[in-house]
Amino acid sequence: MLHILAQKRLKSRGFSSGKKRRTTKDTPLAAMMRSGWQVCAGIFVLFTLAVSAWIVLASAEDSIFSDNGLQTAVVVMAITATLCVHWHVSQPTTFKKNGRVTLMLSVILIQLVLIKLSTVIAAKLAPNGGFELIILPFVFAPMVISLMIERQHGTFAVVYSSLYGGMMVPSRSAFLFVIFSILCGFVAIYLTNRVRKRSRLMTAGIFAGLACAILAFAVGQIHLPFLTENEDATWALAGQQAIMAIVVSALTAIVVSGMLPLIEGVFRVTTDVSWIEWADLNHPLLKKMTIEAPGTYHHSLVVATLAETAAEAVGANAVMARVCAYFHDIGKMNKPEYFVENIGDRPNPHDDLTPTMSSLIVMAHVKDGVDLAIKHKLKREMIDVIKEHHGKSLVKYFYHRALEHQQEIRDLVADNKAREEDIPEVKEESFRYSGPLPKSRESAIISLADAVESASRSLKKPTPNKIEELIDEIFKDRLLDGQLDRAQLTFDDLKKIKKSFNTTIRSMMHNRIEYPNLDKDKDKEKDKKASAKEEAAEAASGDNAAEKKAKAVDESAKPAAKKEDSESAKADTKEGGTDEPAKPAKKKGKAGDQSQKILARIKAEEEGTSLVPKSESDTPADPDKRS
Repeated sequence: MLHILAQKRLKSRGFSSGKKRRTTKDTPLAAMMRSGWQVCAGIFVLFTLAVSAWIVLASAEDSIFSDNGLQTAVVVMAITATLCVHWHVSQPTTFKKNGRVTLMLSVILIQLVLIKLSTVIAAKLAPNGGFELIILPFVFAPMVISLMIERQHGTFAVVYSSLYGGMMVPSRSAFLFVIFSILCGFVAIYLTNRVRKRSRLMTAGIFAGLACAILAFAVGQIHLPFLTENEDATWALAGQQAIMAIVVSALTAIVVSGMLPLIEGVFRVTTDVSWIEWADLNHPLLKKMTIEAPGTYHHSLVVATLAETAAEAVGANAVMARVCAYFHDIGKMNKPEYFVENIGDRPNPHDDLTPTMSSLIVMAHVKDGVDLAIKHKLKREMIDVIKEHHGKSLVKYFYHRALEHQQEIRDLVADNKAREEDIPEVKEESFRYSGPLPKSRESAIISLADAVESASRSLKKPTPNKIEELIDEIFKDRLLDGQLDRAQLTFDDLKKIKKSFNTTIRSMMHNRIEYPNLDKDKDKEKDKKASAKEEAAEAASGDNAAEKKAKAVDESAKPAAKKEDSESAKADTKEGGTDEPAKPAKKKGKAGDQSQKILARIKAEEEGTSLVPKSESDTPADPDKRS
């Protein structure tokens, strides 16, 4: 009452929003009901009384203990005590959970009821017999227990339901009943390993029924005409019996599949089939996270991948680890801008806050996550992971910032620039999460995966050695800090988890080859073509300059040639003295030949070839001279 009044007073002054986080309540009475030995003992006593009464009332007239109810009660007590000791020795963890004990004993009792109903139906459908051991639902209890708890517990259901059921059937069929029940039950258990689709249950039921039919042929419950002298044995009857054995087991599997949601709700147990349904990323919380905290959403996906592969390596529930990792950081959606994966290019809001205030905001995402999980009715295992994924670890970054700030104030006090009262008090407990520590294997794996994924983002130029050293350091720190003290992990499990993390992180941070840029390649080709055109233009201008130079040489050579011709003509007239006109002197064309040689030399230099004069044998002979 006083707390409520104080909250109202703070709200009226503006110091409180008036909202209250939802929390999971655990009273002493609830704890005793959940794991108290007194409750467990009471459950076994009630089960013993119920089974004894049912066997006395519903057993056949010629059953083993039909004439003596006291003997029936004593034998039932002996079998129940054996079950209790066997379970406590082989599976002590689940034996301490009263919900699991109630589930196991209730399913065995339901199987005994179904056996009686099936016997009555068989007697009405076939008064002449032949169907007593064939249409019994042997696979009901093994399937339910294997799916709801574990396959190891399914073996308990097979053995002890067979012993209890053998006391109900006629004494002449008791031994065969136990054989049929054990065989069909173990076949069903073998085929219900990690069932992630409901259709797998149908497959298990069909194969269990097939095993029942084969055993019935082997022990003579189904008579083949050519192997028996019984006149009633026909092929039609044998076929009906075999088909009924398969159909009954298949129908039992369908009933189990339909009852799973009801059993999960009553006993608060989640199967792999339901975990697969929860793995849908279209959940409202996850869709909201993609919009309000996209960095946290991506971080959760990577943690889910790490946790799932590691859980598979150590034999934990991989589907549960993946789904719980999706939701482990939903509390960050209340203040997404205060977490580094969501800041982006915006200024860091922690720069304007004290380290203590920053640590309070960061650590509050655990309680906010629990509040959202309860509001959206998430599974109890998810809520446990949200509470435990940080354990009681230290927020090191802000703790070291607080120590640095404290040292700065002390330095100012030493320089008489501040007072001793201004030195802040830094307690390590104020920078630790409130816990609790991880209890389940899946919760511990998610806790380690969360730390490894966050730290790997700070690696610059990650190499295999750097990644391995980082993972080793994180695991060592968690062990020395006591964060894994309550987790059900061995050192061998931790070794496998480290190896799995190392492989996954290396695959996520692998290097990629640089793909060619087609646009850049096109630009380069254009540049090459342009440069080729410029070179061609320069070569053409060089050819024109050479031709002009040759013409100039030719023009300068013409006057000299004319002068030589005139002088030679005068000399001929003086020497000859005849009336014949003098023949014009033949022009040698030295200037023209010289210009042609210059042009050829210039072109040869530009093309990178050399001028090699051809030999006379290579030149074609003059046709005039040849004639």
